[in-house]
Parts: sequence; structure tokens; C-alpha cells
Amino acid sequence: MTSGNDRATKLITAVDRRRFLQVGGMGLAGAILAACGGSGGTTTTQAPGTTGAPGTTAAGTTMAAADTTTAAAGLQSNLDSVTIGEWNPNYASQWSYQLADALGYMADYGIETSDYQLSDEYIAGLLGSSLDIARGDTNVLIGSAFTSGEPITMIALYRTSEWQIMGVREGIETPEDLIGGTITGGQLEGRNTVVLRNILRSLGLDPDEDMEFVAMTGASDARLQALLAGTVDAANVFPRHRAGLEEAGGHFMYEELEPAPQEGFSAMGPWLEENGETASAWLAAELKARQWLLDRDNKDEAYQLMIDRGFEIPQEFIDQYEVELEQFSPDGGFEVSEMDTFVELLVEVGDLPEGIEWRDHFDPTYLWAAQDELGLPRRPDSL
Repeated sequence: MTSGNDRATKLITAVDRRRFLQVGGMGLAGAILAACGGSGGTTTTQAPGTTGAPGTTAAGTTMAAADTTTAAAGLQSNLDSVTIGEWNPNYASQWSYQLADALGYMADYGIETSDYQLSDEYIAGLLGSSLDIARGDTNVLIGSAFTSGEPITMIALYRTSEWQIMGVREGIETPEDLIGGTITGGQLEGRNTVVLRNILRSLGLDPDEDMEFVAMTGASDARLQALLAGTVDAANVFPRHRAGLEEAGGHFMYEELEPAPQEGFSAMGPWLEENGETASAWLAAELKARQWLLDRDNKDEAYQLMIDRGFEIPQEFIDQYEVELEQFSPDGGFEVSEMDTFVELLVEVGDLPEGIEWRDHFDPTYLWAAQDELGLPRRPDSL
């Protein structure tokens, strides 16, 4: 259950320029083939004047680094401009690297300009060389590398934990009240369904006998609406749904923070070979901003800087400050055993192909250089 806003896409704000990567009508396989074959070209276009969901912005923007400067950095980028691919318009998904710009850390490491491209087709962008670095889901990044045979290489993690939450409708007070009812995690064969089955077991219920799993299209907001309408009795939801659910008489029956190295950054192998200094410097700036963000004394400024960059962040999102931070890797690293377990589950539910070895698609070299630069222990210290 990936955190972040999964509802709408764009919020138009006053920025220097706005560009969106648009690869129309292609699934992942089509995008890979088009990018590798040089056809189905990715284009950029002026963003339309529409307004998106709270917490989002038009991330397809170019921003020069802030005037703020800090102590001279040891690492230095060999490129003065980097293009970043991002699929999620939610502020929290972009928080660390946007702050690295706003706080002047990118400039300290020699990166004067950052070009942000918002698109679901970030794999095509990497393969087509229109993106230098992309943030995405672990299963998409390593799965695309395995399936395509292309050197898509993960270089760091972003979120390494997730909130596993089961919300219930009004009138459901105990696990026993769920017996004979319906429950949804979206797709029947997806990871959310596996998580819900485990939650039911932890509550003393038999997922095969006590509840009926029903398929549902749409994302987590659709599942919340189903709970509010009483069309299902239980569903997996996100922390931001608490207020709306409780106002309607429902509640979170189960909520636990669990290890899940679910998101990270990737680049292409040849680009890394040519621009390793840039990869290390970019990560050092991003991790320095992440460390700054994790200092609770910086909370108010951290939100204001994002608002200044065009993100609309309602108070109910700000109230989730601790919930968001608890999901982040503090140093870009992860526990190898947790990645092993996570990948095994993804293979089990069909989100990754059989026979994949994630270590073949992760290079910690640049993360280690960034961690060394910041005086952080190397994590993981080996794969």
C-alpha cells in the first residue's frame, strides 16, 4: 500500500516553466519497447491550466537552485543540470529533493539547475535518455530492468516502511462483527489483498472462511468511499483517510508500520558510468535535505518551503507530519533481509517475475559515496 496522494495529477502554480512528459496510451512493456527502439517518442508540452488534488503540484518544472549556500561540499557533480523523473505529484514524494534545491544543497554540490518531469512513463524516460534519475516503485524499477534486459539501476531507497491499515465502516466495532462481511484491497491478486489477509489472521479471523474478498477498481480514495457508503465492511486505506472515516462513524481497526522498501531512485548504467560524480553528489544533497527534514525543529519551514514551491498542502496533510516521516529511510539505505522478504512477497503476488534477483539491479556505490560524504554509516554495508 504505497503512501502518497493517488487521486489527481496537477496543480498549476507560478513557476519558471512547466513541462510534462507524455507517452500516450502505452503500458509498461510498450513503453520499454518504444524507448529501446527509438519510436513512440516522448514529448514535452506546456501544462494545461487545471487544478489537481491537495498536496500536489505540477512537478514538470525547471528550478534554479536557491540562493542559500552552506559549507563547501567535498563531492562535486560533473554536470551542472540534472533532469529528474517523478510519477507522484504528492508533496511528500518529492519532499527531500525539492528541499535539497530550496535549501541550496544541490548548488553546494555543483548542480545549479534541476528539471523535474512528472509522468507515469518514467521508465521510458530513463530508457530514452530524457531523464537522468527517476524516483519510482521498487517493483517497477527492478521489474523493468529484469524484463527489458536494460541496465536500469537502483541507487538508493526513499520509503522503506509503510502503514498497513484496515479501516471499517460505521457499525463495525469488533473483529467478530466482520464475520460474513465483505472486504477489499482493490485487485484480488494484488499485494494489498495479501496484506489484508494477514491482518485478518492477526485479528483471529480466517480470511478464507470469515470474509468475502471483492475486487474494486480505482485507488484508495475509492475504497474509502465504499466504506462511507457501506458497500463494503472493511478495506485497506491510508493515514489521510482517518478523519473522513471517523466523521462517518467508522474507524481504523488495524494500523501498524511495517518494513517495506517500496520506493527508490534509479538511473541507467551507462549514465552512471559517465556521470558517477553527479549521481553521488545528487544523492549527497538529497540525503542532506532528508536529514534536515527529519529534524522536527524544521517542520514549519519544511512545509513552508514546499508551499513556496507551489504545493498546496491542507492542514489535514500537515497533521500527518510524523506519519509521513516514519516511512522514510533516514539515510537512503535499507536492511537487506527486509528487501529479500519484500521481493519474495512481490514475486508471490505476481508484481515481480519469477527468477528475479534484485541485487543484479542495485548498485550501492553512489549511495556509499553520499553516506561517506555526510558522515553516515554505510547502509547496507554489503548486498
